[in-house]
Formats: sequence, structure tokens, C-alpha cells
Amino acid sequence: WSQKKRRRGRQTAKKSRIQSIPTDLTIEILSRLPEKSVARFSCVSKLWSSITSDPSFPRSRLLLCFQKHNDLFVSSIPHHNPNSNRSYSSSLSFDHHHMTKLPLHFDRYQSTSGLICFVLNNPIVWNPSTRQSITLPAIPTPCKDWNKVELFLGYDPIEGKHKLVCVPYKRTCYVCRVFTLGSSQESWRTVKTNCRHRPTGYTYGQCIEGVIYYLASSLEGDDRVVMSFDVRSEKFDMIRLPSNSDWDVLITYKGRLGLCREIHYGITHIRLWILKDAEKHNWSGQDFLLPFEPFGDLDAWSFKLKGFTHAGEFIYVPEMTSQSSYILLCDPVRNSWRKFEFKGIADEVSVHNGVVEEEEEKQDDEHRPMYALLAFPNHIDSQIS
Repeated sequence: WSQKKRRRGRQTAKKSRIQSIPTDLTIEILSRLPEKSVARFSCVSKLWSSITSDPSFPRSRLLLCFQKHNDLFVSSIPHHNPNSNRSYSSSLSFDHHHMTKLPLHFDRYQSTSGLICFVLNNPIVWNPSTRQSITLPAIPTPCKDWNKVELFLGYDPIEGKHKLVCVPYKRTCYVCRVFTLGSSQESWRTVKTNCRHRPTGYTYGQCIEGVIYYLASSLEGDDRVVMSFDVRSEKFDMIRLPSNSDWDVLITYKGRLGLCREIHYGITHIRLWILKDAEKHNWSGQDFLLPFEPFGDLDAWSFKLKGFTHAGEFIYVPEMTSQSSYILLCDPVRNSWRKFEFKGIADEVSVHNGVVEEEEEKQDDEHRPMYALLAFPNHIDSQIS
């Protein structure tokens, strides 16, 4: 009888802990899990089962878009692969969005938890789900070192807040500027970095579980490091890189920070460094062999690695040839691939590091206008306005 009572007490305590998690946070956590994990955790409680079975439950996907003047063409590929053990091809259509506030050309872009930030002069934050956008105030530039900046978009899942963090481009960073979306104080705040460093500007930042990561150089010996910024506490930290590692690209791999060199399609062997423990600067190397044989006649340099799906598929996006009008997702574990061809725009445009109008195909490369094709892995729908 005493054993049954203790067992019943443990079950009650476990149930109370599950119920104590805010529903919004539960949805945020479940939306970032692989499909198999979502199915398994739906059995935890009736609440979790109702969340995951709701048609409005946000599923992560690869978001694709390109800009033509004030128009954005948007499409997406679901991360869930119902045919994970075999390779197949499919078609991809683009929806048309008219964006009057979008700059004709932008230098950088970031994506985190349903929102996308385009950077030129004043940052513009866009929600693809609601098709709404806002233009932020100009970033304060106290000196010439701030004439060019790096901007990172982060999200704190505990308080449900998006923040933009601005640092000087390739200059020693003593302070940063922070802007909190939706706050009553709609202005940039100055925050001390507490870790002097020099952002490299070589790659885009990554936001994982409320922490922004970006590449930098320390001021001691010009060592290469990864900087971390806790979105909630607004504290910086410095993470040493693994020795003898290539460090061109930061990516998110299965919920962890990954590091690799810039990889084009056609390179069949990849070493990926995965951050295991930030406090101990502990990285783990993992090698992959990729299933590229089905595309033997493809220009090997026409695709570049843009990230990973939650299931670990490599995402390759066309980069250097107008004939590569599709996206490739490769699974090195199952030795399978998914190919998505562009449809709906094929009669009007083609892709060459972006999109080119068909009537302009006859022009030489020097005078041909380019429209950048952007890829946002692990995008989820958000109703934030």
C-alpha cells in the first residue's frame, strides 16, 4: 500500500510540473521539435495532445522568398518528410506579396521565431504570416566606427520578446544598441558588452533558445571566437572555437549551434562542429557523407549550404547558375534527398543567385538585374503584429 501511495504521489508531482509550464511556452517548445518527437510527446497529457493536433499548431518549415521591386514572392517547404526513406521530386509555387515599405536593395537579413528583419538604413521587421511590417527608428551612430553595423534578431521564449542587437561592423565593440519590439519605449538603448571584441561580419548570426551567436575576434591575440548574447539578461559571453577548425558559417543543427566552412553542393564530405557546452568551450566534430550521385550532371558550384531542417537534412539553395531552378534537401543518414522545382514563376523568371526576368535572359551578365533568393530554415508562423 505504501509503494502505491508513493507511486501515486510521484505521478501527481510530475503532472503538476507539466501543468505549471505556460501554454505559450509549451507551444513554442513543441513547435521546434522534430515530427517524431512531437508525436511522442503528444501522449504526455491531454493538453499537449490537443496542442499538437490543433490545425493552427505551428510547424517549422523552410521559408523562401525573393524581391522584385516592391514585391516579395514567398514559398515554403515543410520540414516534415512523410517519405523520409526514399528520394523524390516535387513542385514549388510562390505567392505574391506587395510590400510598399521594403527597400529596393538590402545588405543583410535575419530570421527568428516567425519574424524577418531586413537591413539597409532603418531596419524593417516583417511578419510573413500576417504580411505586416514595421520600420524601426534609425540606429544611433555616435562615431564613424558606427557608420556600418551588424544587426542580429533574437527572441526570448520565456518572456516572448523579440530584440534587435546592433554592433559596429569589424570594429572594436565596447557597447551595443538594443531595441525591444513591442515595448513602450520605442527607441534604441545602449548596453555595455562586458566582453570587448571585434565582430567579423563574415556570417549571419543564429538565435537558439534565447541566445544570439555570432562570429568575432577577441582583442587578445586576435583569436577567433563565437560571441553569445543572452536575449533576456542582455549579457555577453565569449566561446573559444575548436582548434584547427574551418569557421566560415554558423548554423543551427538539431537545436544546437553548428560551425562549418562555406560549403557548396558537390562537396561530398563535410565536417560539422557542434557546440556541446558553451561554459566549457566544448565542441564535438561530426563527419557526413552526402548523397549527391543523383545529380551527376549538375554544376557542383551552383548550390550552397544554407542550413538544416530539424530532422538533420542539409538545405541547398541555388547560388551561381540560372539553370538551377530548384531547392535540394539531402539526408545523409537515410541516404535520401528531396528536390523541389520552382513552379508558377517559371514562365516569367529564372534563378541566378536570385531571380531574373525571362525577357532579360538575352542580356549579358553585366547588365542583367539580379534578385536575391533568400532562404530561412526552421521558420514558424507567428501572429505577432
